[in-house]
Amino acid sequence: MGTGSSGKEDHSISRIQELDALRGIAALVVLVFHFSLLSPDLLKFTKFGVTGVDLFFIISGFVITMSLDRIQFGYQFVINRFSRLYPTYWTAVIFTFGIICLNKYCFGADPQTPLPIHDFLYNLTMFQYYFGVNDLDGPYWTMIIEMLFYLVMLYLFLTKSLKSAAAILIPLVLLGTILTEFHWFQPFSMAYFKNFPLAQSLPLFVSGILFYRIFTKQENKLLNILLIIGCYLLQVLLFTKTGRANYYISQGEYKAVLAVYYVLFFLFVFGKLHFIVTKGTLFLGKVSFALYLIHQYFSIYFLIPNLMKWGINYYIAAFLIALPMCILIAAAITYGIEKPLGSWFKQVLNRFANRFVKT
Repeated sequence: MGTGSSGKEDHSISRIQELDALRGIAALVVLVFHFSLLSPDLLKFTKFGVTGVDLFFIISGFVITMSLDRIQFGYQFVINRFSRLYPTYWTAVIFTFGIICLNKYCFGADPQTPLPIHDFLYNLTMFQYYFGVNDLDGPYWTMIIEMLFYLVMLYLFLTKSLKSAAAILIPLVLLGTILTEFHWFQPFSMAYFKNFPLAQSLPLFVSGILFYRIFTKQENKLLNILLIIGCYLLQVLLFTKTGRANYYISQGEYKAVLAVYYVLFFLFVFGKLHFIVTKGTLFLGKVSFALYLIHQYFSIYFLIPNLMKWGINYYIAAFLIALPMCILIAAAITYGIEKPLGSWFKQVLNRFANRFVKT
């Protein structure tokens, strides 16, 4: 971070702004894709937004490596991640459960389906996948993948293997690709991807790690670039049998969209992406986590269908009413809950941890 006022420092800050802008763009394309599920005509053009989570995963690979690179103790990472994620996530789960109740008891949705109180409670853990419980809202499926990546990276940090993270994880990337390409219907392959869902997107996270190495000007730039290209190709191979994008787009379409994301990231790490930084993209980046979590059920199962029942045109309901409302709710959660409560959790947990950890 430093205290100097050199142009280099300012350039570094602008690059992090670019990362925030990419988050905002990723959240927006996912949201528009989900809205379009109610309009087959629109979906023909917006279906590529299903890949927005891929951009999130590359960003996570970069950001988590950067976070671990800036701390001394593993507990700091745990506290930082908990304080950053759980206040917003809990709020989103409570919000969506409230909308489900409202939709059921006031608008007559799914009258024969029991209220998912059991699912609600397990969803609060963020590990509902391993309890065999359904996600309360669609976007939650990515959270277990993120959490597994955090645990893997924390393990590498604790074993002082972080600098070798890419070298350690690339064999797992190759294993996943070999299993899908040559042994997909074998029991081991099915069990591997079921019990370790991170495997389906691991090349994206490893790409983020490698992009961070280029960003921080670590050695072997050419090797890192070649490995990133390799990860891109391996992720394309995983496409047909893993993830969810293959329900909506072809492998060729996925290859093209993913290439765009990788080109954007190359521009980012080489300081050539400042043009995407605007007040709008930075704002969306700040509220992106909350926006990602709360938009799907609220919009496409509650708000838009009910507005259409009242005679409101789909496009008005979706883009002039639901979209602004989702952004406003996400902003309220971010600035009213995530920032103050996250800061409070961080202070309290750090004070508690410092009593037991020698610094």
